[in-house]
Amino acid sequence: MHRKLFGLAAVGWLCAVGLAGPAAAAGTAAATTAAAAGVGPQPQGLYRLVPGDVIEIRLFYNPELNEQVQIRPDGRVSLQLLGEVEIAGQTVSEATAYLEKAYMKEIKVPSLTLQVRSFGAQKIYVTGEVNRPGMINIPAPITISEAIGEAGGVKHTGNRKVVVLLRRQPDGTPSEQRLTLYADGKPTPDAVMELEPFDVVMVPESRISRMDRWVDQTIRQMIPVVLTTGFNYLLTHQTGLGAAVPVVQ
Repeated sequence: MHRKLFGLAAVGWLCAVGLAGPAAAAGTAAATTAAAAGVGPQPQGLYRLVPGDVIEIRLFYNPELNEQVQIRPDGRVSLQLLGEVEIAGQTVSEATAYLEKAYMKEIKVPSLTLQVRSFGAQKIYVTGEVNRPGMINIPAPITISEAIGEAGGVKHTGNRKVVVLLRRQPDGTPSEQRLTLYADGKPTPDAVMELEPFDVVMVPESRISRMDRWVDQTIRQMIPVVLTTGFNYLLTHQTGLGAAVPVVQ
């Protein structure tokens, strides 16, 4: 079952994680820059920019506006002429088109390229009824089952068949998916789904009457994690009653 969650606090946070240092492969077409780089997990299509990424913007006819900037924890960058621009969550091609449109108000021919010069730390978080809940670095693609294994496996009190996956959507809002890992004693396709950076895998207890309340309580216990780069999309979420509830009040 899929349930779209709404709400995002657009503020910068002080707790940032470090950068991973592989350089992106430069290309002549901006749309293929990040995909060609081959750095970090890139499941389900093209790489999307995340906080911590360092990007270089080059304008063909206005080199004085060329810049190299790091995407802040709030998903924004500060650019000449444009000021504050929210860019996290977009692919390179989407960000290029977005910036060209924005620059059209300032210069006649805003032809530009965008390249990812270094990638922000790629992390996921596994919590709930696992033996070693916490943040996991993912230098390579990892599935849900592998992530649970990295977290020490499911406790005897945990549900081995169902997990909750929280994921940041392109518009910056979180979504929730309840996934079945085993059916008829066999792993399902969900069990081998590859995770994306800053996904949160939640293993519930074996007996829970209100899953939505458990999700809410578990996220609140994750406040130190929520305040770090990439995970602050969890600052608000949708309860089962349909009300957006802030995690930090």
